[in-house]
Amino acid sequence: MPKKVAGLALAVAGLSTLPQVVAAQQVLVQANVADDTVKTMFGANRNYFGHLYAGYGWVAGPAGTGAGVRYGLASADMRVGGRMKFRFTQALALNLDLGYAYLRYELAQNGQKVVPTPDLHRRERLGMHQVYSEASLRLNVGRRGNTVGNYLDLLAGGGWVAATNHVTEDEPSAGIRSVETTERGLSYLRRWTGGVGARLGADRYALVGRYRVTSAFGGSYAQWPELPRWELGLEIGLF
Repeated sequence: MPKKVAGLALAVAGLSTLPQVVAAQQVLVQANVADDTVKTMFGANRNYFGHLYAGYGWVAGPAGTGAGVRYGLASADMRVGGRMKFRFTQALALNLDLGYAYLRYELAQNGQKVVPTPDLHRRERLGMHQVYSEASLRLNVGRRGNTVGNYLDLLAGGGWVAATNHVTEDEPSAGIRSVETTERGLSYLRRWTGGVGARLGADRYALVGRYRVTSAFGGSYAQWPELPRWELGLEIGLF
């Protein structure tokens, strides 16, 4: 009789721990499957990857006679945007960008000047606020884990010029330091722009070059001398 009682007690104790073991196994299996699925689909070197970025580019290249600019920090393009990457293979991916850019040209003041008028000022600049979209084909180079790695992007895109301004600064008379005049809604600047380019990057840092294929001026102003078409700059991914 005591042996039967002892055996029955052991059986009851074993059954009481069975639900905890089964429940623990179920939670672990469910958590691991979900976690693995997310890691497989999203990440720097996974099927999908999205991030923000910021860039700064310097205007470069020749200008038409009468449309010269001051190069360096005076004439530049600043942009911020978001990028979504779709990976096809380890070596090939597609990027789609959407963002905002502000492009300014500091006009040279010399005797050849004709854009937008021959009048000379202490300082003068043209500015364009743009909403742009850009697509790029990414060629990845070298072995890597779940990181962006080294790459070459071939770019093509366009933008809508949402706002324009023409700012001049002058010395009108003695006793007044300067007078600044701003004109907005410039009819002579093109409202839609297009360009191509390339981006050479290593993880979050990249060198970018772009070439504007459309004229800076539209409509009846197409005969004006052209502003510089090239832009060379830096970009940093925010991830």
